[in-house]
Amino acid sequence: MEHPMLTSPKYRRGMLALLAAALLTVAGQSNVWVANAAGSDHYVDCSAGTNGSGTQADPWNSLAPVNSLQFGPGERVLFKAGTTCVGQLTPSGSGASGSPAVITSYGSGAKPIIDGNGVVGAVIKLLNVQQWQLSGLEVRDAAASPAYRTGVMVENSSGTTLSGISITNMTIRNISGWAGGWYSSNAGVAIQTDHTTPASTWNDVTVANNTFDHVDRIAVAVTPDNPNDGTPKPTNIRILNNNIRYSGGDDILIVNGSGGLIDGNDAAYGGSKSMAGCPPAGQVCNGASASIWVAGSNDTIIQNNSVACTINQQDGMAYDVDWGNHNTTIQYNYSRNNSGGFLMMMPQTGNIPPSDGTVVRYNVSEDDTNTASCPITSNFNRTHNVFDFPGPIPNLSGSSAPLPDIYNNTIYISSGQQTWVVGTRSGGTQPGSYKFRNNLVLNYGIRGYLYTTGSVFANNLFYGPHNGNEPTTGSVYLDPQLVGPLESAAQASIGATAYQPRESSPALGAGVPIASNGGRDFAGNSIAAVPSIGAYEKANTNLVRNGSFDSGAITPWTLSGAGSSVTTSTRFNGTSALQTGHANSGVENIVTGLAPSTTYLLSAWTKVAVVGEQVAIGVKNYGAPETFAQSTDSTWALTTVPFTTGPSSTTATVYCYKNAGSGAGFCDDFSIVKLTNAANPVVNGGFETGSRTPWGLSSAVGVSVTASAAHSGSFGLATGVANSGVQQTITGLQPGKTYVLTGWLHAVSGEEISVGVKSFGAAEYFHNVAGATYAPGAVVFTTGTANTQANIYCYKGTGSAAGVCDDFAIMTVG
Repeated sequence: MEHPMLTSPKYRRGMLALLAAALLTVAGQSNVWVANAAGSDHYVDCSAGTNGSGTQADPWNSLAPVNSLQFGPGERVLFKAGTTCVGQLTPSGSGASGSPAVITSYGSGAKPIIDGNGVVGAVIKLLNVQQWQLSGLEVRDAAASPAYRTGVMVENSSGTTLSGISITNMTIRNISGWAGGWYSSNAGVAIQTDHTTPASTWNDVTVANNTFDHVDRIAVAVTPDNPNDGTPKPTNIRILNNNIRYSGGDDILIVNGSGGLIDGNDAAYGGSKSMAGCPPAGQVCNGASASIWVAGSNDTIIQNNSVACTINQQDGMAYDVDWGNHNTTIQYNYSRNNSGGFLMMMPQTGNIPPSDGTVVRYNVSEDDTNTASCPITSNFNRTHNVFDFPGPIPNLSGSSAPLPDIYNNTIYISSGQQTWVVGTRSGGTQPGSYKFRNNLVLNYGIRGYLYTTGSVFANNLFYGPHNGNEPTTGSVYLDPQLVGPLESAAQASIGATAYQPRESSPALGAGVPIASNGGRDFAGNSIAAVPSIGAYEKANTNLVRNGSFDSGAITPWTLSGAGSSVTTSTRFNGTSALQTGHANSGVENIVTGLAPSTTYLLSAWTKVAVVGEQVAIGVKNYGAPETFAQSTDSTWALTTVPFTTGPSSTTATVYCYKNAGSGAGFCDDFSIVKLTNAANPVVNGGFETGSRTPWGLSSAVGVSVTASAAHSGSFGLATGVANSGVQQTITGLQPGKTYVLTGWLHAVSGEEISVGVKSFGAAEYFHNVAGATYAPGAVVFTTGTANTQANIYCYKGTGSAAGVCDDFAIMTVG
């Protein structure tokens, strides 16, 4: 964030005056503190007609008695639910470890409200106290005009280290602060360290499970009392599971922290006011805001957070590693539609060393920089970058980890966006280097990458229109086969689960191993020794040894005929693939570890060199008749064969084979996964009722159910000659679940018939079966995150003779 590190003389005088006033206030209260027995409770009901003794039966009815109370260990004040107290709450005294001082609520109903009613300063202020718990209240401070206002201020000017602050289950709303002013002076919750001699600082502070709504400037700020450097670093700061909406500027900030944890927060719609919400001239004003960020901090972990629709027009990103940070880890976070992108990494600022040890891993960025679907949109006036380097890339000389390390993230950019995956604000180049590895990028936009000398790129998967400056080292250019749906016009958020890979995804097991990778993915799954590409790891259930041929050798495959070899020049994924000879040529492999009487799906990616020729994959010696599927595609296509082992079979022989022709065939990435043969949701899948009901016609061209079309049983379905088929809506499916649709089909020699699925929450899929002999067709599909049904079909598009289909079933992968 572009934060001016200066303090005007007028601002310094103002801060000294405020500090002096605070000290005078404390001194003025010293003669009226009320001593109480340790552990006693006091009750406040501001709706009571008279001021009582502070018992539950006879409560206090204003804030004054609380402000006069000297809290001790175990001392509690409880405000009655459903009531409102007006004014400022300024309790004194401290608790002890294991016996904190407490302010909370009692009774049933809405949280009791402490309403500052426009007061300048803090509504609740804890000054030079420790071992405190604050919970269960609502805090407000709305006013017609902004001023320095904060919901809860916890301030340390004691010249010592204070500890044990807990602020939980609070609702803080409508704080009318300066949206471009200094952070802790304009916050929902401020943990402030004053510049003092001896030094003051904090340890062991928790801000958790609170709700912040329309706070100007920031929901949670852990900062010094002004922008000058020099205060000690507060330690063990935890900002957890807070819900934040419509902050005028930023959402969460730690300045000069050590060992901070920002975890599980949900923030959205911030940043709309900071550029125009500055205090009067001569005071600190910063119109640049981001949602969650750190500056001058060591060993910060930012994880499991969600940030959406931050719309500040100067910065506006979800996360920011600002000036002078050491060992910042940003992991397992979700970001969508933030005007400034997913992350900014600031360059060196003044004499402060550049950040180092920055790790960005296993995050999901969904259409960042595009705010079209947000409740407030941004007319963003600078370059759009998912990862933004606004200046020279921060590379600290002599550091053990000087390069920002961006790995195993999933990034989606929608059609037409002028969004750089990695970019800068000052042209196409920038000094410095970074690492970019194992990232899965679905870029349907028109921009690319900041490509610098010394940067490290490895094993990234790119999908969408190619950009001229995409990294090429180890890159995979394939459909990632994610759950989806992924691409639609002006779509709203589809959620992070849509970016999970299917069982057939080329991202699985295709990453480069990275040491100290955190051990888990975005969803909490363990990372394999050879990781997948992207934010999600998926267990490799493949039973086919050397199914990718990436060993560079055919072994343990054996030749079937002559002429097959491993090639590196034509491959689907990885480094190698299998190339057959022109005719009567292939390889086969014995697969072990199968279970008897179990259904599996054999799959491989195939292509032919000559249009119109065929290559086949198949399975035999598994306790049932040999079965295979042929492909005529001249570009890589997924070919699948379902099979069920015999009652005593635990092995099978799988193969790739080209029977005839003048060109080679190619096979790559063989896999076998188990299918769960649950109750078949396809009704009348074998047409054994003698009619097509409940199948509906796909066109006006008729079909017939006839014995001559049967693959098994008594009946099958015959289509018309062309533009003819049937379809059925399948219900009772599970959202986000992977299924396999299988069926048996044939046409006539030289023609094709299709089995397919559509309307399941992702793009339509189909498989063509060629020739005049019944052969299996299979389609793998994954339902959308909110979809419980799908439309399946058998269809013959063109030709001169009818096709037939029979024995449809749907099984679950896994």
